Amino acid sequence: MEQATRTRGRPRYDQEDAEAAEAFRSIGSKVQLNRDEAAPLWVQLRNQVEEAINTGLLAANSRIPSEQALCDFFGVSRPVVRAAIGSLSNEGRIIKMPRKGMFVAAPREHVDFMTANLGVFDDLTAKGHKVSTRTLEIYRCPPSDKESKVFGIPANGSVVRISRVYMTDGTPITMTRISLPGHRVPGLENILSENQSIFGTIRAVFGLTVKRADRWLRAALPTKEEADEMGVAANTPLIEIESIAYDADGAALEYYEAFYNSSVARIHMAVEQPSATVNGVDRT
Repeated sequence: MEQATRTRGRPRYDQEDAEAAEAFRSIGSKVQLNRDEAAPLWVQLRNQVEEAINTGLLAANSRIPSEQALCDFFGVSRPVVRAAIGSLSNEGRIIKMPRKGMFVAAPREHVDFMTANLGVFDDLTAKGHKVSTRTLEIYRCPPSDKESKVFGIPANGSVVRISRVYMTDGTPITMTRISLPGHRVPGLENILSENQSIFGTIRAVFGLTVKRADRWLRAALPTKEEADEMGVAANTPLIEIESIAYDADGAALEYYEAFYNSSVARIHMAVEQPSATVNGVDRT
């Protein structure tokens, strides 16, 4: 029975992250990659690394060695390592950060903003996360046909458009393009500050509160520019969200389109079984 031969030297990674390097060395000393098994070598390696993550041997946020260092640790070729790490990255267990390296992803939280009257900023803040923003642009302009239809405003009216990347604990989670009816938020473009909740601001300054929202989801690929802003590869599938939020009178208050990275935090939805009786009438 032929097994992959492993050689373990001391690549430069040892000095850069000694604790994680020792963890990988420990994994490498125990891994048995068997070329005679039905599962390909890359699947075997992927499963071993995932097990180390699940058991805490590889701590959250610890840096992953380079592909070459992994080849040295496990005695396999670069295509095997690339396939194993690529699979874990696609599943959100490993995060690839351009110009910084690869890291073990922290355990995924979930967000409830899809089924609540909160924005992603307020939802994550309420869960104790440090939420920050990177505002790409904010300006007032005439509405598009879509915005005129959503808000019921004429072509000579105005909307305030805000493009933002939201980050939770420093990791981009969503890139959002938001529109608000201009006549309801006078001067908002001069008031809104970085790292400030839009819902919180319009509630405090204009007395506007969201009561409900309609949201639509689908899988989509970002453009290269959008992927760069989100810190993911251009071929990474994300969740595309379209949303219209309404006030207590049923008037549209916010429209947005967003890319959401569910590998950072899953989307949680709660579904309840309707009551069997309504006004005494059995509905079963």
